Amino acid sequence: MRISHDQKEQSLAGMRLLGTKKAGALAAGLTIEVLSAEIKKSAVFRKRANEALAFGKSNLADNALEIITNYALNPPPKTDRNQLTAAIALANAFIPGFRGATTVRGRIDHDVRVITAVPRPNYQIEEPKKLPMKTVKTIIKAQNGNYIGTKSETVEDLIGGEVIK
Repeated sequence: MRISHDQKEQSLAGMRLLGTKKAGALAAGLTIEVLSAEIKKSAVFRKRANEALAFGKSNLADNALEIITNYALNPPPKTDRNQLTAAIALANAFIPGFRGATTVRGRIDHDVRVITAVPRPNYQIEEPKKLPMKTVKTIIKAQNGNYIGTKSETVEDLIGGEVIK
């Protein structure tokens, strides 16, 4: 969907006023998606929209700084803290270096020692002992006494961990 020249101018005016694409879309009677698509299509309109957004943000920052200055120089009898906090937040967002640069002058070195009253046990990992295995061979015979085969089995007889032979 192409938008008309008048809609482009109205959206640029809205962006210059509040510094957002949403304000531009509302001023022109468009959706944000349509406005963003038009900005992507046209390089000239993109350049003008970026300039309008930058101007709008600068305008918001100037208005916020004016509010803060008025509160500082001419304090009213009752301060509207919400308005003042919002103005400070806008100034922080749009004025570079408004809060000032935070610098750390000095260095903190410290060592942390953990002292416990319970001594840690010295664990010694021992490999399990390999026990000798006793092999028993069993001869398998049929009922008539004929030899069928030999069966080998390992047997471990343990009493208290000792192999009994």
